[in-house]
Amino acid sequence: MPGFRWTRSATAAAIFAAAVAAQACGGGADPAAERLRRAESGRGEIVIGAAWPWAARSKLLYKQGLDMAAAEVNAKGGVLGRQIRIVSADDHESVDDGRLVAQRFAENPDVVAVIGHLQSYVTIPAAPIYDLAGVVLLAPAATDPELTQGHFSHVFRGTFSDLAAGAQLADYAHARGYRSVAIYYVRNPYGRSLANAFEEHAAELGIRIAARQSYDPNTVPGAPALGPLLDDWKQLGFDAILLAGETPHAATFLTEARRHGITAPVLGGDALGVPDLLAAGPAAEGTVIVAAFHPDAPNPQVRRFSGAFRARYGQPPDAAAALGYDAVHLLADAIGRAHSTAPDRVARALHETRGWTGVTGPFTFDASGDLPTKPITTITVRGGRFEYLGGASPASPGMVASRGRR
Repeated sequence: MPGFRWTRSATAAAIFAAAVAAQACGGGADPAAERLRRAESGRGEIVIGAAWPWAARSKLLYKQGLDMAAAEVNAKGGVLGRQIRIVSADDHESVDDGRLVAQRFAENPDVVAVIGHLQSYVTIPAAPIYDLAGVVLLAPAATDPELTQGHFSHVFRGTFSDLAAGAQLADYAHARGYRSVAIYYVRNPYGRSLANAFEEHAAELGIRIAARQSYDPNTVPGAPALGPLLDDWKQLGFDAILLAGETPHAATFLTEARRHGITAPVLGGDALGVPDLLAAGPAAEGTVIVAAFHPDAPNPQVRRFSGAFRARYGQPPDAAAALGYDAVHLLADAIGRAHSTAPDRVARALHETRGWTGVTGPFTFDASGDLPTKPITTITVRGGRFEYLGGASPASPGMVASRGRR
């Protein structure tokens, strides 16, 4: 998910703050030592933290995915004979609150691992706090490439990166025969990474960039301000638009583009695959979006999960539910293979994961905790809903490794 670039100096400040807080925790108690002692005892529940903007993103089915996975693991006897318990904390999509949540989890010796956060700009500054405390962080939705570039030993990404998504969208454009594309992106690391990755791979494929325009996320242009841009673009005659933005502004852009007579197909990043985009109504029809998951994918594991989720909650799972579901099962698998809840051993087991298959596809981590070959699904808006469009394709390893132009 989108986020801004967290600078190296800010990361260093976060590490320093975490160290000071850890030393002051519990009147000099060492949470890491106590966490290890409890792991060696082999008793009690296995506590996994879940950091997420629960109140702000209540429409997403993330909690349901976490709860369903934990219930399935526990119904089979748990892991190492112990039950899993999910403990939630709300980061309010705030950097400051996200760091506070991370510190509280780090200071709790019961917490073995944390699944979260939603936004990259919250996850990135929280990551060094978890890593310094020796707590495993599995980030199911943070797509900013910066997350896994900090040389952490306990931080893992649970989805594809913006670089991989941009490259796949360029591949899609090439396969459809688009020869020129206009780019409209939000001026933050999410938009830049996605736009840059698309543009770089598009150039390799012989696709021309007809125009490139950004907008400030802090001063989002309204419908009147979009008019002059769209009138200019209408004269360019491009074949498609890459929309590397976020809702609700993406819905406004689509509505205004169609109102100004621009009929070119629109391609978008995973941030568009949320219900807010559908507010554009007919203007959103045909928008093609990369996604981590779709419940109608013709895959036996997806069908089983989707059916069980519908039976349990009365509605189909969304991508957030699938990402949370996979994260719990993956941690349970790693703990089982580690034969311990000691975070160092769990992290080692995650690094050794090769081809573990979840409902969002197979997981194979590299040395940095990234998923260089994580599959990406393609969906489209049709009839006012998101429909499955194409099979999951592996991410481009070259684009994952590249930092892209900033």
